Amino acid sequence: MGNWRPWAVAILSLAATPAAPQNFTANAGMLVKIEITANCIASASDLNFGAYASSSSSPSLGQTTIQLQCSPGAHVEVSLDPGTGPGGNTKRRRMEQDQGTDRLDYDLFQDSARTIHWGDKLGDDTLEVVTTGQPQTLPVYGQIPAGQRARDGSYSDTITIRLHF
Repeated sequence: MGNWRPWAVAILSLAATPAAPQNFTANAGMLVKIEITANCIASASDLNFGAYASSSSSPSLGQTTIQLQCSPGAHVEVSLDPGTGPGGNTKRRRMEQDQGTDRLDYDLFQDSARTIHWGDKLGDDTLEVVTTGQPQTLPVYGQIPAGQRARDGSYSDTITIRLHF
């Protein structure tokens, strides 16, 4: 062993040295998404005509509002059904006497001149609104025709507001 070679020691020392840690990386994509669906809510204030005098030659007028808040840019058709009064339709709604059997006819309109009935036939007697995302107020105009003979008492009806979008 007298022929000891220095390069053999170098090889032995390399083999004994621990390997430096290796860093590995991997990349992947992650898709992030959401689906936004149109949303609408509506509420309405009561329509109270006050006192009705059947002897009056003028119709009784009233007004209320529908409050609407929908996603921005939605095209919404607002319809009002015939109500719960028996025999009513969207051209002539009927209030029913709270404590009796009498009826009182009335109408709901989209305009203050009371010429455009508000009904439930899409594209015909409904109101189309393009929404802003902010609260919007829609007026509802009511009219009780003059000269109806009805007994004293309170009369009421319930109208359902439908939003089609």
